[in-house]
Amino acid sequence: MKILLVEDNRDISDNISKILRFKNPEYKITQAFDGEEAIKKFLLEEFDFILLDLMLPKIDGITLCKRIRQTSNIPIIMMTAKWEDDDKILGLESWADDYIVKPFKVEELYLRILNLTKRLNIKQIEKLWNLEINFSDKIIKKAWNIVDLKLKEFQILETIYKKETISRTDLITEIWGEWDIFSDDNKLDVYIYALRKKLWKTIIKTIKGFWYSINKDYEK
Repeated sequence: MKILLVEDNRDISDNISKILRFKNPEYKITQAFDGEEAIKKFLLEEFDFILLDLMLPKIDGITLCKRIRQTSNIPIIMMTAKWEDDDKILGLESWADDYIVKPFKVEELYLRILNLTKRLNIKQIEKLWNLEINFSDKIIKKAWNIVDLKLKEFQILETIYKKETISRTDLITEIWGEWDIFSDDNKLDVYIYALRKKLWKTIIKTIKGFWYSINKDYEK
């Protein structure tokens, strides 16, 4: 999910970005530090979510939110300070989907993102070369055609994708549970072979025979 984070305090912005990416490595966060920079980036790129500070240089948060709402229904969480005027905060509800009062724990912000994403039924979709991976509906399209994957095949691909790099033992534990670690793990090889055959042969990289990662550089 691509998030536009608009916060003029660079230390706060870096901290939010770092913790959110730690909580969910799928998040791709673009930072903007004033209203003008934010609107330029919003118009140039496609985002799935906006975290917007209320008090911003050049263009304030409410004005920016109103401009965005003229053309988009993108989910917006406004970040406000405790001393903000109550009427102004209530007015946010007409433009933003939610707001959170500073100082806040980034973990709370993360939960609000999850809840809003779920409430608005936002699809978690990633694109990888000619693949479109829909993590919400557990569907993969290859060149616009749906690939017939078994549930375990999708779970293995999703786990490797989200972990970025994972050991063979940890992957088996994630998919089948710890009780299965010492049983015959040849079935993992069978599923990975099937994924390579259905998607492309180099999509899953084996590192030193014991680690797996997703190959994001397409090779036939």
